[in-house]
Amino acid sequence: MNLNLVFRISAIISAINGVGLLFMTGTFFEMAGFTLSPSLITCGQFLGVTVLFLALVQWRIPDFAGEAAASSLGNLWGIGNIMWLVILGYHMMIGQAAGATAYINAVLFVIFAILFFMYSRKSE
Repeated sequence: MNLNLVFRISAIISAINGVGLLFMTGTFFEMAGFTLSPSLITCGQFLGVTVLFLALVQWRIPDFAGEAAASSLGNLWGIGNIMWLVILGYHMMIGQAAGATAYINAVLFVIFAILFFMYSRKSE
């Protein structure tokens, strides 16, 4: 495995989340323990498009970034995964997020943070 593959795998997982948010918004949020409203559906769909955009950026990073830039961006993506984990963990602790969506994403954030940091170091 290398950093380029980590970006690509992470992009695929992000795309799955983005598609879930965009096209199965109610199911996605109900699995996380959220109370649905029309406003939450609207926000979730916008978030889905944003996550899909980030997935496209992740997918393309290995194509347009050189080794040094990819390493720096890998560290940045590792930090982003930690930030997502912290806010998700906080929401889980206060009871605002739960269920399969929250727990699976928390585990994925940990795994990808480790992989991004580990393979960014190897690329330097």
